[in-house]
Amino acid sequence: MATLVSLEQRIRYAPSFIRFGIVGVIATVIDFTLFNAMLAGEYDPSTAHLLFAATSGFAVATYTSYQLNARFTFRAARTNGALGRYYAIAIGGVLIHNAALLGLRSVLDPETFIELNATKVGALGASLFWNYVGYRQFAFRHR
Repeated sequence: MATLVSLEQRIRYAPSFIRFGIVGVIATVIDFTLFNAMLAGEYDPSTAHLLFAATSGFAVATYTSYQLNARFTFRAARTNGALGRYYAIAIGGVLIHNAALLGLRSVLDPETFIELNATKVGALGASLFWNYVGYRQFAFRHR
C-alpha cells in the first residue's frame, strides 16, 4: 500500500519543515501583535473589523516570512517572481485562514479576547500545510 509521502521524503523535508516552523513562530508573533493591536481588546468586533485586523496582520507577517523563508528555510533567491508566487500562495492561505476564523467564531462564539485569539490559532492551523506545500513546491521550487 503506497503512502502519500514516503519515509525518504519525510526525512528529506524534515529540516526545512522545522525551519519553516521557526519562521512561522516569528511570523505568528507579528500577526498576533498586529491583530490584537488593531482590535484593542475588543472580543466581539464586527465581521469587517475582524477580517481587516486578521488580514492586515497576516499581510505584514507574510512579507516577513517571505524574507525569512527565502533566506533561512528554503535557501532560495529572493526575486520578484518568487515574491509574486509566494503572495499567490499566501492569498489562498489567507482565504483558508479567514474562512476558518469566521467558521470557528460562529461555532465557538468566543466570549473573551483570549477565546477570540484561540479561534485565530485554529485558523492558522487550517492554513499551515497549504502554505508549506505551496511555498516549497511553487514559490521556492528549485529548478
